[in-house]
Amino acid sequence: MLRLLGAPLLLGGVVWWAGPQAIWAALRGADGRWLVAGLLCAIAGNVSAALRWGELARWLGHAVSARWSVAVYFQAAAINALLPGAVVGGDLFRAWQLQRRGCPRAAAGLSVVLDRLSGLWILFALAALGLFGGLDTPEMQRLRVLLHLPDACATGWLATALLVTVLALPLGVLLALATLAGRGARPGSRRVTAVELLQRPGGLNQYLWQAAASLLVQLFTVCAVICAARAFGILLPAWLIVVTTAPILLLASMPVTFGGWGTREAAAVAGWSFFGVAPALAVAAAAAYGAYALLQAPLALWLRPETGQVREPDGMPR
Repeated sequence: MLRLLGAPLLLGGVVWWAGPQAIWAALRGADGRWLVAGLLCAIAGNVSAALRWGELARWLGHAVSARWSVAVYFQAAAINALLPGAVVGGDLFRAWQLQRRGCPRAAAGLSVVLDRLSGLWILFALAALGLFGGLDTPEMQRLRVLLHLPDACATGWLATALLVTVLALPLGVLLALATLAGRGARPGSRRVTAVELLQRPGGLNQYLWQAAASLLVQLFTVCAVICAARAFGILLPAWLIVVTTAPILLLASMPVTFGGWGTREAAAVAGWSFFGVAPALAVAAAAAYGAYALLQAPLALWLRPETGQVREPDGMPR
């Protein structure tokens, strides 16, 4: 109940603070060409993400077709956009659908968790990489002030350290998970099964494949945000939008609202107003990005995953 009341209250508070009339004026003056371009980027990003998840499921030993993974992924995206809980509901739906096809519960859940972490991982890696595009710019100086960075800390070295840390983090996490899961586990237990999944053959190739696929997904995502911003005349440098997209979308994924409404707009205002963007324009651009998910929701009704048994990579049904 608190979530049901908090979501509209949060969004209403952001709209009231930014000015409803100013937001309406921004929406009326939006450039439709940029909005359409952003929607196409958002759709391409979801298709790429669906194919990435399908490949991950196949690596975990449960073959699914590209058609099935795309259909289920868009259905999950519709749940995320229309129901409370942000990405939680859609992720649970994906795991449930995979389990219905014969995939064990632990493996189905692991596929969704790893898929979600893969996306966040590369999104923040892309943000770290974007810092290099703003070296010695006025916007970078403002960003340093915002983050209270001392003058002795060189931006280039900080960006390099952040990028290396983000790229190496998944290996450390997977190693820790395997160690903790295997410590004291009895043969045949679920924890041993999790270790076996994490140690499947081709792990390094899958790691690199997931990195490349997630990079494509997040490039489409960032392009969608840039298009939404340009539609309302927000002329922030592309590198700065790349950097700020990571925290904006992270807050939007928190399970406290419907489809990220409210948290996404508040984060956009907080992140962009420091660089001279009017709050009404920031709210309008963030809302346009949120609308992309709503506009894709009807695709879930059109897409229908095929039925049938799940098959192992050798072609034999389970």
